[in-house]
Amino acid sequence: MRRALLLLVLFSPSAWSALDYQVEIIAPDSLKTLLQNNLDLTQLREDEALQESDLQAMMASTPDEVKKLLETEGYFAANVTVQREGNTVRVQLEPGEPVMVYDVNVTLQGPVRQEADYGRFISTALAEWVLPIGGQFRQDDWDSSKKGVLRPLLLERFPLAQITSARADIDPAKHSAELNVVIDSGPRISYGPLEVLGAQRYPEQVIRGQANFREGGPYKQADILDYQASLERDSHYSNVVVAPLWEARQDDRVPVQVSVTEMQRQKLDTGLNYSTGDGAGVRLGYEHYNIFKRGYTGSVVYDWKKSRQRLDLGLGFPRTGSGYSHAINLSRRHTEADNTVTDTNEAGVFRIRQVGNIESRLGLEYLVEKEVLASTITRDNRAIVVSYGWTQRAIDNALRPGRGYMIEAQAATTVGNVASDTRFSRGYLRLSNYWTPGFLPRSTLVTRVEAGQVWAQDSTEVPASRLFKAGGVNSVRGYNYQSLGVDDSNGTISGGRVMATASVEYQYAVTRDWRAALFYDAGDAANSWQNIRVAKGWGAGARWLTPIAPLAFDIARGERDHRWRWNLNLGLAF
Repeated sequence: MRRALLLLVLFSPSAWSALDYQVEIIAPDSLKTLLQNNLDLTQLREDEALQESDLQAMMASTPDEVKKLLETEGYFAANVTVQREGNTVRVQLEPGEPVMVYDVNVTLQGPVRQEADYGRFISTALAEWVLPIGGQFRQDDWDSSKKGVLRPLLLERFPLAQITSARADIDPAKHSAELNVVIDSGPRISYGPLEVLGAQRYPEQVIRGQANFREGGPYKQADILDYQASLERDSHYSNVVVAPLWEARQDDRVPVQVSVTEMQRQKLDTGLNYSTGDGAGVRLGYEHYNIFKRGYTGSVVYDWKKSRQRLDLGLGFPRTGSGYSHAINLSRRHTEADNTVTDTNEAGVFRIRQVGNIESRLGLEYLVEKEVLASTITRDNRAIVVSYGWTQRAIDNALRPGRGYMIEAQAATTVGNVASDTRFSRGYLRLSNYWTPGFLPRSTLVTRVEAGQVWAQDSTEVPASRLFKAGGVNSVRGYNYQSLGVDDSNGTISGGRVMATASVEYQYAVTRDWRAALFYDAGDAANSWQNIRVAKGWGAGARWLTPIAPLAFDIARGERDHRWRWNLNLGLAF
């Protein structure tokens, strides 16, 4: 019977429930959080296996535990008392004066001292130091400073550098600290041979030509990262790994290995879209990645709608070690709207540079454009244009955008009157932003603004493709594509010298792959800012986040004519 009662007590819930006690910490606010988040007394309070003897042991060890925590914040003469009153454990702290840094010594040893720019290494290392003389000693800052002074050598020429001595001499009585760090640079490392693995379909030169370093050149981690990024963006490869082979280092040279997985030589794309007013559309695209067996990329893209067609031919050249790639584009467009037929032919050569998420493009283009209204030629223009474009895409996920922004800026001008009917200049700016607030993780706010202007004495001599219209997808929804512009006397809509649009869209993630959207758009194009009449449109839509690209369906109402229009579009919004 006694044994049964003992077992009943041992296995009853109350026998193994957590000790009922509270912890009160009396300390400066700047230190209270540190103790609350790290003391055993607070972290183990809900442990159901905790017994009275465990609590007594923790109370006895708490003063030493507190002092060690405070030393990481620069307090080496703290006074700590721990008392228990009923079910309250009181930890009282008097931190005393903090230890301040009174001297810092950083010494670089080894071959780095023979470098012509040794002084730059010293200054760069000291710039990375985050625990200055006169500052309060903190362990995190001390650790960060040691990593910081080592980083400049690791990134450039001396990747084998290491800290040989790091000492923090603390004098608690004087509340002072002397910090000493000695770094051995190790040997000066240069690039060895470049080894390529996986190149079968395309010439190795496509890979080798993109390296902005050569055998025997000084090692820089930035070179490796830039090379990796360049090959990842190259359409010839689906996977790339660039890595120094440290185990194969000979003397002071390290080989660099590039391993690639190649894409197929050819790719065919097809797509469908639809919008009220424009009707159904078809897009066909073909790419070949080994033109002339030299790794050049050739492309043909044909877009068809009943009222407009476009054919684009392109030839792209792989990026070189200088960081630039080049392209040649030919384009022909045919549009029919409001009894007006417009044919545009363009040819252009472009020099392109991609650094991180920023792309810049310098181009020289030749345009020939003819416009016919009711069988009468109303526009017959030619122009040679020098253009520059700058684009930054900083989106967290191109297929499921939640945070980030996109900036696109363009500037163009004719080369005087050379092969041009008139002189003109053109500027354009587009800003888009995605924001998903932390307190509303299923909600994303998408905003966009764009504006452009053409400067010319006579806009009738400017090719229509360089003037501005608004309306439709990625502009002002609720209106037909490019239906907002200058109302001519003959009832047609022509492009204007100025344009401005803006949009606000709220997206809600219904499931992982589906988002519901509400939006409001506004904007117009005109011959002057004074003539802008803002057209407004609003509506709702759905976003299907496919593995290829977001598919958007929108239905919107234009407030000018009180009509509903809908669009189906594949691609990143804005």
